[in-house]
Amino acid sequence: MIRSQHHYSRYQRFIDSLRGQSVDGYFEAHHIVPRSMGGSDDADNMINLTARQHFVAHWMLARAMGGSAARAFFMMSNFGKYGTVNSTTYEIGRKEYAKQVSLQLKSKPNIAAFTPEHRNKLRNAKLGKKLTDEQKAKISAAQVGRVYGKEFGLKISKALKGNATRGSGWKQSEETKRKIAETNLNRPLITCPHCEKIMKDHGGAKRWHFDRCRFKLDITNGAELQDAEGLAMTAGQVQAFLETLP
Repeated sequence: MIRSQHHYSRYQRFIDSLRGQSVDGYFEAHHIVPRSMGGSDDADNMINLTARQHFVAHWMLARAMGGSAARAFFMMSNFGKYGTVNSTTYEIGRKEYAKQVSLQLKSKPNIAAFTPEHRNKLRNAKLGKKLTDEQKAKISAAQVGRVYGKEFGLKISKALKGNATRGSGWKQSEETKRKIAETNLNRPLITCPHCEKIMKDHGGAKRWHFDRCRFKLDITNGAELQDAEGLAMTAGQVQAFLETLP
């Protein structure tokens, strides 16, 4: 329940002024309409704020609504026996905390989080399951309007630096080749309806072989793949030509 429309209007103007901003470095996700007021986790109700902006937003909500909003602000601003903090000191503390957590995680040995057996169980549990239309819509909505900061792009670029990609010396590993070969062994056989060739059922068969067979000339008709001036015909022209045949 809104106790002060004046302060709530100020809060709304404050949030509107920050929409579309790109936060480089540390940020905090903020619910525009608090969950205590029925706000959801949907993308249109979320905004990334700096730690200081987040502190100020909750201060405004506390003045506008009181109740649970005031309690949330109290948890952000009260350090018990160490006293209270303001937006500036809160931002400094949160940034330093995030930095120390990052350093702590980087110092840990690179041990696989899951054993191969555990990963296989997780994979089998989801195998064959399809996302509902509602789940797809939520995932799509979460990406709409999402802006990544410059620092995020630099991290991705650094992580990919030195990795060969297709067209620049990229090669499949022997393990990948083996998996592809094993997958092809289990594919069913299909017959081309145009040339009656028997082959494995894979994407290239129907997408390329079948389509090319459609444009092949039936030698028994005595026609040639040339136009009236003897020039080679395009695929579209061949299709139009075949449609004129009895």
